Amino acid sequence: MCRDGQIQDAYALAKTDWESNPSDVWTHREMGWALYYLIRKDAENGLYDQLLAHINELQSLDQLNLTDDAMIFENVIFWIGYFAKKHLTPTGIDTPARLSTLFAKLRDYTFTPSKGYSFILEGFIKCDAWQELIDFFQWWNLDNLREEDYRPVEIARGRTIMSVAERAFIAKSKALIRNNDLGMIEEFLPQMDELMNNHPEMTYPGYFYGKLLLKLGANPQDALRVLVPFARKKATEFWIWQLLSDVFTNDQEKQLACLLRAVHCRTQEKFLGKVRIKLADLFIRRNELPQAKFQIDKVTQCYLSHGWHLPYEIDYWIHQQWINSVVASDESPIDYQSVSDSILLDGTEEAIAVVTYYDQNSKRATLIYGYEKLLKEKIRFKVGPGTVLKINYITEADGRMRVLQTGKSPFPTDVDYAKLVQGTIKKRDEWPFAFMHYGDQKAFVSPQTVNKNHVTDGENVKCLIVYDYDKKKEKWNWVVISIIR
Repeated sequence: MCRDGQIQDAYALAKTDWESNPSDVWTHREMGWALYYLIRKDAENGLYDQLLAHINELQSLDQLNLTDDAMIFENVIFWIGYFAKKHLTPTGIDTPARLSTLFAKLRDYTFTPSKGYSFILEGFIKCDAWQELIDFFQWWNLDNLREEDYRPVEIARGRTIMSVAERAFIAKSKALIRNNDLGMIEEFLPQMDELMNNHPEMTYPGYFYGKLLLKLGANPQDALRVLVPFARKKATEFWIWQLLSDVFTNDQEKQLACLLRAVHCRTQEKFLGKVRIKLADLFIRRNELPQAKFQIDKVTQCYLSHGWHLPYEIDYWIHQQWINSVVASDESPIDYQSVSDSILLDGTEEAIAVVTYYDQNSKRATLIYGYEKLLKEKIRFKVGPGTVLKINYITEADGRMRVLQTGKSPFPTDVDYAKLVQGTIKKRDEWPFAFMHYGDQKAFVSPQTVNKNHVTDGENVKCLIVYDYDKKKEKWNWVVISIIR
């Protein structure tokens, strides 16, 4: 009857059977299924009072249990999760109270991982302001996440959103930070660490792991270890630099560089109030009052234009004597770009690379950066064969190398894949190429290098040679990259 849409008739019949024989488990089950369809209808239509009444009625059926009647309960929790997800908004006035009431109906049960159980999680975690969120996580237990919960969720037109697991770990992190429960934060960090190791494709857990570490007062280097990889991906966002500034409370220059980088990110001025206040305070402590005044003026102008009350720090500063005796200046006292860039290089590998080829159109260079190590990289400044570079790079989870910074460098004397040598050119008339002999060894001189430098047989030259890869012969050999005259 329920499947035919006659839910109320089915419920009435089930209730009559149950009242006639209240000790028979089958009448309880008949009643349970009828109530499931009513709960589903309530959830679909957002009928909270009816939903609650029918949940209460289901709980009164004392012959039902999670083991023997799992299908009823699994379906019911799915629709409770559906109601929370579809009909409770994060900013709704009634949302926290309704979540608490629904949670009270669930917390005495212990469910196993299922689609319905995951849907409960998805529905309940979207309200950051709910005060019982930590208790909810303790009951739900993130160890119950299923494999599919770690995959991005597909929505309309092939688009995807963050996985349920990533959203859950972020929500729990936020709740722990808000509650300032240091003991629970310490317990949670190994779970976050495992998540980051097992799912490097997830972007935000590293950010919140860093925030949790800072909340514990962890060693700044430990915080940097997890925050910097995230910061590299989000270097254009002001808030990552705001967070990094909290790591450097004992390094004034780096803290200043992070805050300056934050206010120079492209973002709406109304979001920068707290950053500018921190910046002004730091400038005042450094006795750089013109720079402090500039930040104070920016906050004052923004807040007044929006009709907001001035923050107490700003209100205090604008009533100080010095504020009227200095001229505001936006001039930075440090090279914040270089200092903040160096922070992003924390934990990177460094190598000296020699350009062996450069394509002017694509701006891509072929580099030798170690013994039998070759890479192709886009270089945005002028280089050519023989240009020596210092590169900072990381190795991604998939084994690929990603160069983060490139800059020109003096030629090193301690590498085994490039060297300056003095030798004699050996060239026959019929050869478009040549060889440069030095000691008992020789290096190949390409036709391009021969023509560019007009080399002649027997000429004594000083050359930069590199241990390069010959694609045609599929082997490595020494090649003259440039001739120094």
